[in-house]
Amino acid sequence: MVGRPKGAFRGLPSEAFGTTAGDLIAPCHRPYPRHADPPDPDSLPAFAVALSGGGFRATLAAVGVLRFLADIDLLSRVRWVSSVSGGSIANGVFAAAYPALEERGFDTGAFVDLVERPIVDHVSRGSLTLKLFRNAWRTVGPGTRTTVLARALDDWFFDKRKLAELSPVCRFIFNGANLTTGVRFGFERDVAGDYVIGNVSTGKRTFRLAEAVAASAAVPGFFPAFIPKGDFPCLDGRKPRIVDGGVYENTGLEAIEGLRPERACIVALNAGGVFRTGSIGRVPVIRDLMRSEALLYRQSTALRTRHMVEGFQAWERARAAGQPAPEGSRQGVLFGLATTMAAVSPDWVAEEHADLRPSLARLKTSFAKFPLDQCRQLVYRGWWLTGASLATYHRQLLPAKLPDWRQLV
Repeated sequence: MVGRPKGAFRGLPSEAFGTTAGDLIAPCHRPYPRHADPPDPDSLPAFAVALSGGGFRATLAAVGVLRFLADIDLLSRVRWVSSVSGGSIANGVFAAAYPALEERGFDTGAFVDLVERPIVDHVSRGSLTLKLFRNAWRTVGPGTRTTVLARALDDWFFDKRKLAELSPVCRFIFNGANLTTGVRFGFERDVAGDYVIGNVSTGKRTFRLAEAVAASAAVPGFFPAFIPKGDFPCLDGRKPRIVDGGVYENTGLEAIEGLRPERACIVALNAGGVFRTGSIGRVPVIRDLMRSEALLYRQSTALRTRHMVEGFQAWERARAAGQPAPEGSRQGVLFGLATTMAAVSPDWVAEEHADLRPSLARLKTSFAKFPLDQCRQLVYRGWWLTGASLATYHRQLLPAKLPDWRQLV
């Protein structure tokens, strides 16, 4: 009889062949603070926006999504924004500007002044990557490249704003991946944590908005894990180690997928990298590891988006039949930068730069400088896709007159 390897087959359902996993992923059952639920707007449904990772490519397309909602006077009804990595930069700038946007009625001019123009100006004139290299000396001592990234984001956008200072009207969620627990770790206005180690109050531990965005964008390898300090109730002597949320799930959908269709319409952008078939390199070990990682990312994204789309379809069938929304159904739209739509609502505008669609989706996942024209094209692409999707599938939510593109940046 062949002996079994030491530590294998111990009856742990989370154990997998080829891994060194040794613990069950068990939820924390001790009391811990919970996030606050945002108030409903005057008219339902509210809007929940999911912004994926994908470097500045995702940041700029995410700006276009929010810009469309401003153009149709629905930005004030956004009550959830869940984001990963590059999408978290757009989410963070929107969160920081929210009180000023509210003062100005959430109109397009305010959005351009406070969100769109600052992002486009910085991305088209500077490079976060170069800024990190220039500030490498700050990693001497307790600093890391991730804390340097947070400093750079404060310098560009956030001015040391605290998470606890964000508006309670909208629930801003910045998603990371916890290498210690293997689940999604969320930074929010009220709490930070995950369901395995529990949450801590952000009022007791003054997390900066820039730290949350930097942790959400901390690509493993280039950035070390961010280690948030706090008395997490189920930490049990371990340290949470937070890296890019795309390691766990790159769409940002998990935090909002349970919203009932009567309450919220989900608008989800996937601006992550596209899977390229064909030649994948010549060095066997590196080639196969990179390809395997790409396949894992593709599978997790495909499963998450398929689950979400099935919920959309269930709601649409029930609505067409005049029946109550079934359990697990959702209202909303989901699209990627490379999405093609065979039949778009005749009310919607023709797509500009349609010939650029494939090249925009294939732009590198990078925080380096982007040319100004490319920035504008990515913002426009996010804007057009949001309008095309909502006008085609949820025309009843939009105003009678739909906007034409006004390039204000």
